[in-house]
Amino acid sequence: MTQYIFVVDKLVDSTEIKVEATGMMDAFHKIKEIRNKIMEETSSIINIRFKGVLYP
Repeated sequence: MTQYIFVVDKLVDSTEIKVEATGMMDAFHKIKEIRNKIMEETSSIINIRFKGVLYP
């Protein structure tokens, strides 16, 4: 499967998250779920940027 890399910017730090998905829309749906989960846990604003794609 293809890995899509996203950068998650929080107020304090930023991290990279790799999402395995079959396509770009699938990756966006998965990262959106991850973002909503993090926002519920921390109750802070989180920005997400697309960084790149890793092909197998």
